[in-house]
Amino acid sequence: MDFKDKKCEICGKKAETFMFGRFLCLDEKCIEEARRLRGGPAGHKLRVIAVGSTNPVKIKAVEEGTRKILGSVNAVGVDVDSGVSKHPIGFEETYIGALNRAKNALNKVNALYGVGIEAGLIEIDGHYLDIHVCVVFDGLTATVGTSQGFEYPKEVVEGIKKGIEGGVIAEEISGVKDIGKKNGLIGYLTDDNITRLDLCRDAVIMAMIPRMRKNADLYDLL
Repeated sequence: MDFKDKKCEICGKKAETFMFGRFLCLDEKCIEEARRLRGGPAGHKLRVIAVGSTNPVKIKAVEEGTRKILGSVNAVGVDVDSGVSKHPIGFEETYIGALNRAKNALNKVNALYGVGIEAGLIEIDGHYLDIHVCVVFDGLTATVGTSQGFEYPKEVVEGIKKGIEGGVIAEEISGVKDIGKKNGLIGYLTDDNITRLDLCRDAVIMAMIPRMRKNADLYDLL
């Protein structure tokens, strides 16, 4: 098997083997984590979650967030169209983008859920916040959650209003290439005390609340 340009799906280092359905390095901790995520020798306990993005931060956030509720999961990234602008403005457009990602991912992968995460620019009394919206779709019903919000610097807001993706401006401010696939602008602004992974994971967990077994009656999802 060709491991050229392949990275360990657990830690991100260069992959040197393929085990338990994943490209892995030879670190025992990564191999053990891959074994656990598979859910059994044949993966029979594994729940597949289709993620409407190939961004490694979103995929990891969905895996970590749904794992807390479902147990062993395998989050599979799928390249899909959000159907909205590159950086949506307002809750409605941001939600639609997340919903489209969730639905399109589920259409492409045989999975328990399709999950979409979209970051949007949300205005509150002249303040502009970055908020991640997550939608979990099961083929019939969508549930939704959001992350914490933080105020965008003026330079970022002005760029987004001109149609420039926030991540592009964040790269210029931070000097970090592909910052949206790493700790995000929030990581840069908070010295990594809060990262984009944290925001995405929180949004996923919030969207999964109605799907928790003990809450099914409250949300009429039985």
